[in-house]
Amino acid sequence: MSQSLPKLLAGALVLPLVLAGCGGQQLGEESSSDGPYRVFFTADMTGATSTLNRGLLSGIKVAVDQANAAGGIGGREVELIENNDQNDPTSAVSALQEQISSGNKPDLVYPGGSSAVSLSLLPITTREEILTIGATVATQLNDPDEFPYHFGTAELTNAYAPPFRTIAEERDFTKVAMVFSNNPTGQATEAVYREELENAGLEFVSVGYQPDALDMTPQLEQLRSQDPDALIFEGYGTPVQYLMRSRSGMRWDIPSFSTQTSSTYPFVNDFSEEELEEVRVIQSNWTVNEGETPEEMVDFIDKVKALPEGDTLPETGVRLPAVAAATVQLAAWAADENGGATDTESIVETLYSDLPEEGGEATPWVTDSKGPNPYRFSEETHFPFSPPEIFLYIEPGMYDDGGMYVPGKRS
Repeated sequence: MSQSLPKLLAGALVLPLVLAGCGGQQLGEESSSDGPYRVFFTADMTGATSTLNRGLLSGIKVAVDQANAAGGIGGREVELIENNDQNDPTSAVSALQEQISSGNKPDLVYPGGSSAVSLSLLPITTREEILTIGATVATQLNDPDEFPYHFGTAELTNAYAPPFRTIAEERDFTKVAMVFSNNPTGQATEAVYREELENAGLEFVSVGYQPDALDMTPQLEQLRSQDPDALIFEGYGTPVQYLMRSRSGMRWDIPSFSTQTSSTYPFVNDFSEEELEEVRVIQSNWTVNEGETPEEMVDFIDKVKALPEGDTLPETGVRLPAVAAATVQLAAWAADENGGATDTESIVETLYSDLPEEGGEATPWVTDSKGPNPYRFSEETHFPFSPPEIFLYIEPGMYDDGGMYVPGKRS
């Protein structure tokens, strides 16, 4: 979700903006407290990460429908504006600037399917005082001084390092290797794991690869020559396949652990049980099928399934639509709590002060269906916190029809 992947269609034009919700916009129509509440969603909808981003869009659509069924956000009907940026920061910036300059300033921006796109948009939304809520997770995004109107709905990369440290200590690892994508997300992830493991007294070695690389054997051979006890592999989408293919081709059966981004890859579709014997993926417990799914999650899954984009659930899981839905759900919740005020400052102040500690039915989002509410924002942090125990290292499997992860499942 957060990984910046190479563009497949260099120089391609952004597809026309698609409007959903209330009636079409008129040029020159400014965002106002009595007009539609405009949500601008931008992501790669035709390139390498299009399936993942269709999953995100399904969650946004569910949340928009929920808000409108309840009377809108602050009484304003929600209008969804979709933009295909093909994971190109320049295209995303141009599309947002066009909305603003034409008088269609959004009230809420979902700032891209990758951290690179998010980081390109936030200076604009900050200048224009536009609320942004998204699910990209580069550590640089959590800077309330630099980006006071941006919030995240998925845990930052640094939330996933402590669970691995626990595994390393339990299994007496002394040297850990990491291979990562040489882009903002990969570099930030490498820095987080390095700090966590070196602070624990472990030796840490790493090497980066270009996101458009088709063979990572040289990088993996470089790491193998240093005789590590375990391998952490980072990537998003297709690069994970090339990583694992290179590892298999080397017959390197080192214990291997995913990061959050690489855990979304459907390993069992492309690799045998033998190839995956030493591989473990990290998942949040609320996304794992443990025999009984909470009722609120079942209801959310049913709503996603009813959408055209719901066909992504068995492929990319329920996590993506859930964290995307929370972006609109948080804005709607804040407006309900503060008496209907929808200006950015009012929403931000409400997110600081009134979010409940308990999860489950106490909140409209489902990311807390098996634990406490992770959204406890403050002036110091605009991203969720989840305790390490909600993260599970499990054997690769498949998503069921509802997008819940089933360890060991094969088709």
